Amino acid sequence: MASNTKLSFSQQIKFDFLFPYLKKEHKILDLGCGDMWLTNKLSKLGYNVKGFSLEKPADIIGNVKTYPFKSNTYDIVIALEFIEHVDCYKEIKAMLKPGGLLIVTTPVPHWDWFCLVMEKLGIFQSRGSTPHKYLIYLKNIPFFKPINTKTLLINQLGVFKN
Repeated sequence: MASNTKLSFSQQIKFDFLFPYLKKEHKILDLGCGDMWLTNKLSKLGYNVKGFSLEKPADIIGNVKTYPFKSNTYDIVIALEFIEHVDCYKEIKAMLKPGGLLIVTTPVPHWDWFCLVMEKLGIFQSRGSTPHKYLIYLKNIPFFKPINTKTLLINQLGVFKN
């Protein structure tokens, strides 16, 4: 993997976890893309990826609960630090092709207090105006079959099959 984009430590961990599951022919959605770091990185590497968020700089702007996604569109949906904000498993399941993959990262629920303290101190990225109302342990994710899950201190990483 060669690119000039320098990733933060946490971004690099997430990227290294998800990258082996990607193929250039996949149609990929970066759900809750934020500043588009992942979308831009994958795009520069030649992947077919679109960023989705409530606001710019996303490629697609909208609310995941109401956006008119076509069913069975994406091979992979990546949701980094997103599922704790919105209960959208049904919507993701519908937009994924049969056998498609959902790749997620999310805080470990019992460590969210620590994340909040670190945000207040300016050490962790702010969750903004959207609280972590939907914290979940990856073993409890509905509708999907786990392929690979791991916990790294306060974060969970997982790959799930549709």
